[in-house]
Amino acid sequence: MKKELLASLALVSLVLGVPSLNASTGTKAKSIQKEVSFQNKNFKVASQNIQKGLSDTLSAISALSKNKSDLAKKNLSDASKYFAKALKIDPKLGLVPIEESTVIYRYDGDPKNIKEAVNLAKKALSKNDIQFARDILNPLKDEIVVTTHYVPMDVYPSVTKIASKLLDKGKVKKALQELSLGLSTIVSDRVVIPIPLLTSQELVSIASKMDKTDKKKVSKFLKRAKIELQKAVLLGYASKHSSEYKSLEKKIDMIQKEIKGKNEVKKLYEDIKSDFKSLIHKTRGEKRVYDSDSVWNGTKKSHISATSEEDKDVVKFAQKSKANAF
Repeated sequence: MKKELLASLALVSLVLGVPSLNASTGTKAKSIQKEVSFQNKNFKVASQNIQKGLSDTLSAISALSKNKSDLAKKNLSDASKYFAKALKIDPKLGLVPIEESTVIYRYDGDPKNIKEAVNLAKKALSKNDIQFARDILNPLKDEIVVTTHYVPMDVYPSVTKIASKLLDKGKVKKALQELSLGLSTIVSDRVVIPIPLLTSQELVSIASKMDKTDKKKVSKFLKRAKIELQKAVLLGYASKHSSEYKSLEKKIDMIQKEIKGKNEVKKLYEDIKSDFKSLIHKTRGEKRVYDSDSVWNGTKKSHISATSEEDKDVVKFAQKSKANAF
């Protein structure tokens, strides 16, 4: 039992992804920054009219919660005017993006670490220790999660008008309920982008620009790129596109084989870059739309690193592993 306890505790650092000597940490950071910049650049901010209209609606809710009906009436009147201006410019407005948030989860372990963690979680589940299994699996995320909130401009402005009429009739409670209902019409989509895929792409790009005579160094970068792809598969990001991931692995093997000889690899690099671009494009396009009445709260666009949040799970996991070692 003592031996098993020590083995379990030793696995704590592995599961949590303590960077190994071969970890391409700098390349990963660069890949993450590029993706965040891409998301920033491609986020289409709602017009000023829509932003001001929403702001006034939220102000009305705040005013009603403080029994300031007159102020709420003014807020709603202003909101209706702003929405009317927006719809006059474009009467066919539907879902309009109003906020974007980006959360980054980093995991720096290697494929071996992931396999060991999954095996430990399976053992925990076989003993019905779901809490322990959850603590093991929670840190196994290496992804960028981009959430975008949308206001339905074909619905939301009418909610503002209805609430305003209810206030005119002195029905404060019903007006507040109507405005709360309006917030529930705001929807969100969530995109999960695997960081190992981005890192692998970056490593291949770096290798393609290196001096071809330095074959060992080029091979080293390509090896890392393949490891990152394996991580993406083991972390479960390849379920929908497993054939594409396998194809990329094979092409990296082909390049490694070719650079050892005298053959030209430029065409192979171009092909694999195209494949990476296609797969990342598909990943970015996979969105899940859901009601977000309890998610959107009128905050501003933000980018958050969740690494520190994951550290909270580290303590729980370490403590739990001592009491539940196999």
